[in-house]
Amino acid sequence: MPDYPEAELISLSDEEQGVNVRILRAENFSGGEQDDTLRGEITVSSEFVNGHIDLYLNSYDLDSWTAVLNTVESGQTASWLESGRSPRITISPAAISESECTEVSVHDVTASQIHVTVPIAAPSDWIERHRDLLDAVKRRFPLAPDPL
Repeated sequence: MPDYPEAELISLSDEEQGVNVRILRAENFSGGEQDDTLRGEITVSSEFVNGHIDLYLNSYDLDSWTAVLNTVESGQTASWLESGRSPRITISPAAISESECTEVSVHDVTASQIHVTVPIAAPSDWIERHRDLLDAVKRRFPLAPDPL
């Protein structure tokens, strides 16, 4: 397995707080010839709360991140990783959020059941920048297609 450096998939932050998803490495759980899983972590940081949680992603998860970005770009709230096998991330665009900031919620549905929402003064180009981050992750960590 090639040794790739870490990569950011989500990097939403302002001067005070943020939510990041960092991909740490690719792994092979299926025993096939190609890596099929990404190991990463979600990090939440603010003056009020700081924490991180492990995350495992497959090619389907990466593809569904594209759909989340499209939904948020259209002005709607979208959730990512709703399978129940990993933490869930929900993003509400600034235009419809109570705080008038982009709101990112992380819910640890697999263990602690802790749910935190972080309002972020995101730059106007954050969605396009995250499409670029996704493309970079896919190039750096090519995964076997999801069998389902």
